[in-house]
Amino acid sequence: MSNTENTTRLLAELTALLRGLPGSTAPLANTLSVHAWGFETFGRTDALDLFARHPLALSATPHVLAASGALAVLDVTPDGLPIGIFADVADGVLARLWVVGPTAGDAITEPAVPVASDDFLSQDRTACAGDALDHPALDAAAWPLVEGGAAAALQEVSDPAAASSSRAVVVRAFSSGDAFAALYTLRVLSPGLPRLAHRRWALATCRIGADGALLQRRLAVSDPWPAPETVLL
Repeated sequence: MSNTENTTRLLAELTALLRGLPGSTAPLANTLSVHAWGFETFGRTDALDLFARHPLALSATPHVLAASGALAVLDVTPDGLPIGIFADVADGVLARLWVVGPTAGDAITEPAVPVASDDFLSQDRTACAGDALDHPALDAAAWPLVEGGAAAALQEVSDPAAASSSRAVVVRAFSSGDAFAALYTLRVLSPGLPRLAHRRWALATCRIGADGALLQRRLAVSDPWPAPETVLL
């Protein structure tokens, strides 16, 4: 099967999954993990149930980038809002999925114990979006643009964000010809007091010129994800 045929097949299966169609179970991993609409599910049955309750219909002409182990899709909802989907693919099987879009009104998260975190990924508070070595499918020349996209994603957040302490970290990134896709996790800290924080996802696809300059960027940023109820031990 050619790369184009494989991408077409994966997109068709992804389209079916996003609509919650049971017929799409064959190419889904039993351990399929999904982050969508403010929910986190594990297992293909729960994934299908989630999208059956909150279906997503892609347009006839979504923007698609693919690599051997990943698929990125950017589209626009009927309301004109950008939405993104990023999938990990293992041996032609959809293994993990992120939907970058609205948060459902019935979204819930499991209670969590608060722990310290280092959103700078270093102790000297130097801004850091990750390490290029963590993304072997990404062209090394694209890494500076991927890092720059972290700041661009934060600037697209509609809520006020404390520039000194809000962070975007690269979760996935890959190249496809003269283009690349990057999935980010955002921690947005509000300015002023009290210092409230929330999480979002962002997905960018970009095209690069022969000189390495950025020619085009498409970007989707999710709504804030619901904060888990705090459990104190």
